[in-house]
Amino acid sequence: MKRTFKVVFLLAVLLISTSVRADVGVFTGTGQDLRQISTESIQLVSIHVTMVLGRGPFLFDGTVPGMDQVQYDCRFELRNLTDKACDVQVGFPIDSQFARLPHAPKDPKRDWVGQFSFNARDKDNTYHVRFQSHEPQKDDKYSALFVWKMSFGAKEARTLTVQYRIPLSMTLAATSKQGIGVVQEGTDKHPWIELLGTSMLEVAGYTTETGSSWSGNVETATFTAITKPFEQYLDYRGLLETKVADLPADARKTMVNSFPVSRVWSYRDVQPAGWHAVNEGIEWEYKNYKPKDPITIRYFLMQFPRVESEVDPWVDAIIRTIPDQDRQPAELAIARQILLATYGQKPSDDVARAFAENQIWYSPRADFALSKLTEEQKAVLKALDRRCDTTGKAK
Repeated sequence: MKRTFKVVFLLAVLLISTSVRADVGVFTGTGQDLRQISTESIQLVSIHVTMVLGRGPFLFDGTVPGMDQVQYDCRFELRNLTDKACDVQVGFPIDSQFARLPHAPKDPKRDWVGQFSFNARDKDNTYHVRFQSHEPQKDDKYSALFVWKMSFGAKEARTLTVQYRIPLSMTLAATSKQGIGVVQEGTDKHPWIELLGTSMLEVAGYTTETGSSWSGNVETATFTAITKPFEQYLDYRGLLETKVADLPADARKTMVNSFPVSRVWSYRDVQPAGWHAVNEGIEWEYKNYKPKDPITIRYFLMQFPRVESEVDPWVDAIIRTIPDQDRQPAELAIARQILLATYGQKPSDDVARAFAENQIWYSPRADFALSKLTEEQKAVLKALDRRCDTTGKAK
């Protein structure tokens, strides 16, 4: 009986894949009438945003308390361009499943400002911030916002500081270029391929578009993401921070069958282009900037063994889908080529090549050589070759 890998997530919550996004903008109205507007009176002179990706306050087990998080430190220089004093209602959208309906209004006792440790201040004021959320309407991008009012004297400039933290968004995702829900050609004949094309996805991001509601362009803008410590943590943590042996029996069985690899291989996708490396992370710098493109940092945690000890569970999961013992060696040979494709080798097998070329992570290297593999990669390949040599042979 043919068995395919089912995308079953053992964790307590499976959340939709939206980035954590926000930027300061001009809004009018209240409640469901709250909407973004433009102002010609006040310029957003500069933006400096630092995002720090990191571990949550508890062991990462996929539940909300254990989710990874991102901390934001934002500084905005705002200037009144007119000779008259003026007031403005500032809105700071939070595009996250944690802040939108049905959660927020159905829990009126929850302190959402405190939940996100949200604060807004300048040298003279710590602002009274309120959280507003409503059912999103058609073409309504900003249904959950932190809102407060600011007053400016004639020609006055203020440096606004906004700080908050929020869990990273998380979901299951396909790694094919077509995205989740698209069946990869050949999956019916090679059901184990579904395992290799499924990932756990963690997303952090920042929306810049609302910054265009101020007068003119932004003179200077810098967006910095501190990623290196988080990526080192992902390498150490793997898929979960808790031990599989400590999970309840049903969850443990699901994990072994559907997610055999814990120390997974991860792929990072960063948008938009134009960033450069800085100490501990990456950075975008702009001048005469019209805010538009969102910043999105995505980590795909995939079912490829990164260490030698994970090879046997990975192979076992593959051959469980191949009841015909005589076919197992040939199928493992295809899987081996796909694994090498993650290291940069172009597959020669048609099935492996078609799969790899459809993956977002695929980037063949013209200078690829087995001798250039890391010691960790060589150990993984050696363990896989041992299994390839013995699989399908009579014991």
